[in-house]
Amino acid sequence: MTGVKHMLLLCIFLSFIFVVVGVIWFYNSMETLDQVAEHFGATASPLWNPPIPEYEIPGFQGNQVMNIGVGILFTLIVFASTSAVAKCLRLLKHRV
Repeated sequence: MTGVKHMLLLCIFLSFIFVVVGVIWFYNSMETLDQVAEHFGATASPLWNPPIPEYEIPGFQGNQVMNIGVGILFTLIVFASTSAVAKCLRLLKHRV
């Protein structure tokens, strides 16, 4: 493997570590904005219904394993889409 491939694998592995630590560490923490809103008695009135409300899949609220899985899945989706854009840009660069 080349150095670039090693670096990509290391970065993907580190992003998975960040997903796992983020889900476990911040799972029970309350966001500062939520604390201020509760202090002033503000209530939520969403403008639209997001596909994944509260960053959790409906029916699996509170399931940390599912949240880790979703985090890893979306990490891979972001990696794949940015890799595709990079390949397209590389092709465009060679044509110009």
